Amino acid sequence: MKRRNIMILLLVLLRGTVSIAQTDAHFSQYYAYPLWLNPAFTGMMNGDTRVTINYRKQLPSVYAPFTTQGITADMRLRKGFGIGFTALTMGAADAGYHYTTGYFSVSYRVNLSEYSILSSGFQLGLLNRKFDPSKLQFGSQYNPVMGYDPSLPSNEIFNYQSATSFDGSLGLMYFDADPEKQFNPFFGISLFHPGEPDNHFLPGTENTKIPSRFSIHGGARFQIASSAELIPHILFLQQGNATELAGGMVCNMNLDADKDLILGAMYRKDDAFVPSMGLHVGGLTIGFSYDFKTSDIKTATSSNGGYELSISFTNQKKTPDARMICPRF
Repeated sequence: MKRRNIMILLLVLLRGTVSIAQTDAHFSQYYAYPLWLNPAFTGMMNGDTRVTINYRKQLPSVYAPFTTQGITADMRLRKGFGIGFTALTMGAADAGYHYTTGYFSVSYRVNLSEYSILSSGFQLGLLNRKFDPSKLQFGSQYNPVMGYDPSLPSNEIFNYQSATSFDGSLGLMYFDADPEKQFNPFFGISLFHPGEPDNHFLPGTENTKIPSRFSIHGGARFQIASSAELIPHILFLQQGNATELAGGMVCNMNLDADKDLILGAMYRKDDAFVPSMGLHVGGLTIGFSYDFKTSDIKTATSSNGGYELSISFTNQKKTPDARMICPRF
């Protein structure tokens, strides 16, 4: 069972070396990791600095679950600028596969009117993928008496076990920050890996490019009571031939001064239903979500798709002004 799980996982991951599948990390709380979604979010916050940590564990019922960790630090500067840094790593240690990125981000925002804000941003950095052949098992290592024997040679030669590429992204984001309105729309567009960098992960492969990841996202804030607001949101994402369509609703309920309870749910088409909950206290926001699989894989995983945890801290603004409107997760 261990061998089968590892080999299936590795085949799925290596399949991403050809531009036919999604290669990048995957998040259900996509607004809780803003610089993964759109570099235009750099420095866009209700504060001056922000630090976010994200952790996702997929398919926990298999022997080698797939984990993703991300961290972001960004800052809002004067004269419309924002700067930041984000790093991410994902993989399955038992299968010896790791995908790591690190990017510096810069954004610039302009006021189209007093409260209508347009932000543009870009990222530059590095992308690395690597795997450990010693974690794999091959047919030539099968002993008919004792089964798998690691002392037997694999007869496989891997000239490339690690690949690093220069990479980047760009995006635009618009939102209405008028605190007096009961309806505030927001939407954005982003493109990651615009140059489709070469990433020679395996020898002899004809197409080793990282496919571009394109996304459109948006939603609106509805003030339904003095202490509650609803935020419907939607995301369309495409990488290679893989597409993702997700939509959901977040409800922020004010419990006390600067303290909110956050409840939400999202459906990812042909994949999963994702309930979520969280708490916002001062500048700290903690969110938790769980994927219940609705796709064909639900039988093998007992509908357990995985869980996700997000932690974000934003300090208070030195000079209060327009409020940024978007889902906390």
